[in-house]
Amino acid sequence: MLTGWLLLPIAVFGGLVAWIFVTAARPKAMDVPAVGPGAGDTGGANALGEWIAGRDPNDVQRANIARREGKPIDPFVWPGGTEVVVAGAPADPVSFGWLDPRTGLLRAQVLRFRDGAWRAVLIEHRPPPGVPVYIARGAMSQRILGGDRVIIDASGGAVRPVSIGAVVPEGTQASDPLPLAIDPDG
Repeated sequence: MLTGWLLLPIAVFGGLVAWIFVTAARPKAMDVPAVGPGAGDTGGANALGEWIAGRDPNDVQRANIARREGKPIDPFVWPGGTEVVVAGAPADPVSFGWLDPRTGLLRAQVLRFRDGAWRAVLIEHRPPPGVPVYIARGAMSQRILGGDRVIIDASGGAVRPVSIGAVVPEGTQASDPLPLAIDPDG
């Protein structure tokens, strides 16, 4: 009985460590709508909760200040992700991409047609602030012509870069994706 009593703290500690590893593998349970007074904007008091939810507390604080004060913010640093929205016909697939400044390679994905527009929610893999993006009808690829990297669309034509400026996050919670409507033609 004495041996069991002495081994109890070790068993409890081992159980806690096992519980942490088991629950860390589960999907996040913190992504629920904010409810009540001050919900969603705690002035940084909920930094531990934001960190547990997988978001940077400093980014959440900056996003809440921008939303509250109506200040523009780069859409690709929004903590809840960025929802890229491109108007287009359902028959014309749309690609969205950018050149990775670290590797120089094209990072692109084809958007999905939903609710009358081509959309994708970018959370983990987004262009860094200030990097121009490319939008093409159909697939896009990268070629090196004369020492320069050129992005071309499915028809072989060059795709010109689109600079994305800061946007005002009107009514979007920091945990929700920030919608970004892009017009590839203008």
